[in-house]
Amino acid sequence: MTRTAPIVLACLALAACQSNPKQTVLNLDTTDPRWKSAECVAARKDTADYNDREGVRAATAVAGIVAGVPAAGAIANLTLNAAQDKSRKKLNRKVLAACISDPIHGKGVRPKRAAR
Repeated sequence: MTRTAPIVLACLALAACQSNPKQTVLNLDTTDPRWKSAECVAARKDTADYNDREGVRAATAVAGIVAGVPAAGAIANLTLNAAQDKSRKKLNRKVLAACISDPIHGKGVRPKRAAR
């Protein structure tokens, strides 16, 4: 049971995450007419300035492992990740609303490519 707990926690963490706003920008269609609009440029600039605090979350997880309590590091990592989800979601919505012509149906967002 103790070996599977970190794996279960990691799966839960990945399932609950919002995507990184920088990845959202990378998935946008640059041929969309709104790509060059002032609102989209401002939203993309906000995304470029966004700090996801990945280093802090990784350090917290490693510190838990080094301390001998891997679950503590995973729980702290989940907590920090959940705190970032609100800001990620807000920025993702801002980018999508500003940069794609049809945000309701997702037109203007490139489909994700399958891994090779």
